[in-house]
Amino acid sequence: MQMIQSSSTHQPITAHPTLVRRCRATALLGEALIRYQVSNTLGDRIHLLALASMANALGALTQQDADVINATLAKPAQQHMGKEE
Repeated sequence: MQMIQSSSTHQPITAHPTLVRRCRATALLGEALIRYQVSNTLGDRIHLLALASMANALGALTQQDADVINATLAKPAQQHMGKEE
């Protein structure tokens, strides 16, 4: 188990491994979700889908998380083809 230093009491707190895994999954998925929403590229879509699949397989993805990701992925990605302006 990972030890976390509490700033108010200066005593270590033991974080449950499932909580740590869930927090990491949320952080990674959040970053990938924002990146995809901003860039809307096929590569970022694939990255988000792969992370979501992995988090789901590890049991770190809640139904609410899955619903948000599925709603985002329901919109098609744009393929950027070196447009000249």
